[in-house]
Amino acid sequence: MTRSRALNRFHRWTAKVRRRHLRSALPEEKLWHLPEPPKMKSGDELRRLAWQRDQLSQLEDPALVEEAFG
Repeated sequence: MTRSRALNRFHRWTAKVRRRHLRSALPEEKLWHLPEPPKMKSGDELRRLAWQRDQLSQLEDPALVEEAFG
């Protein structure tokens, strides 16, 4: 193995060891983990919510419906 190739492999190995060491120093909760985006509601669920909102608007004060469904 040539000298330059050996040095390249050595530097890659030391970088890998350094990354492992840094990752192990992080707290247990992964700082790089982003929270999941909110799930989109299905079409059936959206239709059901619209139907409920319509039914409540006919029975109650519209301001209460807006509070309940935002």
